[in-house]
Amino acid sequence: MTAARYYPPTPQPEPPLKTRRTRRRSQTPDLNRSKVTQISPRRQQLPESLQFLLLIQKSSSTLTFALVTLTLIVYGWTVCVPSLWSQEFRRLTKLQQDERQLVGTNETLKHQLAEQAQKPGSGLTQPHPSQSIFLPPTKVSPIVPKTTASAQGDPFVPETPIAY
Repeated sequence: MTAARYYPPTPQPEPPLKTRRTRRRSQTPDLNRSKVTQISPRRQQLPESLQFLLLIQKSSSTLTFALVTLTLIVYGWTVCVPSLWSQEFRRLTKLQQDERQLVGTNETLKHQLAEQAQKPGSGLTQPHPSQSIFLPPTKVSPIVPKTTASAQGDPFVPETPIAY
C-alpha cells in the first residue's frame, strides 16, 4: 500500500550564494536556471488494477479484524465459560453435601429428643385434651371491593390491589 503511493522527491535547485560576486552574476540571465521548470505536486490517478488491489487489501484487513474478534469470542465461550461452570458446579455439590449433613444432624437431634421425652425421669408428660386451650372462633367478614363503573363504560379499577 505504501509502495503504491510513494513518489520520489524532485531535486530542488540550490539557492545562489549571497556574496558580491553572485549578486553581479544574478543580474545576468542564468542559462541553467531558465531550463528548470517547477512542477506543481498533484495527485495522480492510480491504475484500476492497483486500485482493485488496494480495495482487496482494505477488505481483507477488515475481514481479518472481524475473524480475530470472532475467534476471541469463541475462545471465551469454549474455554472460560466451562471453567466458570465447573467451579460453580463444585460449589453446588459442596452445598448439597452440607445440606444432607444438616438434614441428617437435624433428624438425629429430633430422635434424641424423642427418646429423652419417653424416659420416665425427664419430667415430660403426654399431651392431654383437658390441658389444651381452645379459642372461640371469630367472625371474619369478607372484604368486598366497591364496584363503581361510570356511565361511559370505563374499565373497573379496584381501590385495593388484587394481588401482590
